[in-house]
Amino acid sequence: MALDGKGPEEIMARLEEMKPSVRAYFMADDLSHLQRGGRLSSAQALIGSLLQVKPVLHFVDKVIVPFEKIRTRKKALKRIADLLGEDAASGEKYKAVIIHAKRESEAKDWKAELEARFPNVEFDISYFGPVIGTHLGEGSMGMGWYKI
Repeated sequence: MALDGKGPEEIMARLEEMKPSVRAYFMADDLSHLQRGGRLSSAQALIGSLLQVKPVLHFVDKVIVPFEKIRTRKKALKRIADLLGEDAASGEKYKAVIIHAKRESEAKDWKAELEARFPNVEFDISYFGPVIGTHLGEGSMGMGWYKI
């Protein structure tokens, strides 16, 4: 908006308008990163890894917190897509971004699958920044979206 010449008041108003519809969910692929970051004990990381638990996380008051514990990567990504589907079912236009940690090929495949499933959602691909990437580790994926 700034590049289009919009002023700070207009940009802030749009951000406030977007706030109720913004969602973001992330899947940690390797529990050892959550253990090293102090979010899991060694026993939790070991048992979770053996059971192929992939925690789905989200933001609450600017802090990443657990949303659900799901077994297997495929089911975790499906759950995130289903959460988008709950919002997209309204038929309104959404903008979504698939976020990955060194999984660009998988992100592209997921994007193609989601574009076919949700024609009213515009998708992009990005990558985790260093802070969230450090907590989640390589192989993690997620998605954020908002109503256009």
